[in-house]
Amino acid sequence: MYVPSRALIQESIYDEFMERALKRVKEIVAGDPLDTNTMIGAQASEEQLEKIMSYFDIAEQEGAELITGGKRRKSADHGGYYVEPTIYKGKNNMRIFQEEIFGPVVSVTTFKTKEEALEIANDTLYGLGAGVWSRDMNTAYRFGRAIQAGRVWTNCYHVYPAHAAFGGYKKSGIGRENHQMMLEHYQQTKNLLVSYSEAPAGLF
Repeated sequence: MYVPSRALIQESIYDEFMERALKRVKEIVAGDPLDTNTMIGAQASEEQLEKIMSYFDIAEQEGAELITGGKRRKSADHGGYYVEPTIYKGKNNMRIFQEEIFGPVVSVTTFKTKEEALEIANDTLYGLGAGVWSRDMNTAYRFGRAIQAGRVWTNCYHVYPAHAAFGGYKKSGIGRENHQMMLEHYQQTKNLLVSYSEAPAGLF
């Protein structure tokens, strides 16, 4: 599953957007992943939990602003390595923006122009997946084409049709899975040039 690491928000709507986003974050239900009401489970191991917590220390040192979360989630109902859904605000050159944390953590920053948004979006070593939200379909289409990621969702996120090609750009890997094109990785191309005429063909 894709774990989105960054959210780029147009400067003029930042306050309203975050007010609504934080309300949704507080409604996230953590618990047993086999419970159908659960929205977020535990981390796979204590090692992964500690890795995530170490990023919080780094974010603080780099001057990122903690918006919500940033702690272990404790519950009497279930054990496990739970982390509160966490949001930081900062700049794209910070480690929490640039590295893949693989936890319930998203880093937010703002942009003024479409050109700035695209520059920030592509300023990363990774390119597995991205999402674009816009009511202007011209903008949405152009961003989908220009973002350096193997899969770009437009006005949706985490939609997984079985036949859609899966794979990344840059340090997110090469090659594709799930689509017919992935068969090409297991084949060699051969050309058979055959004449069925009984008369001589060409120079020979």
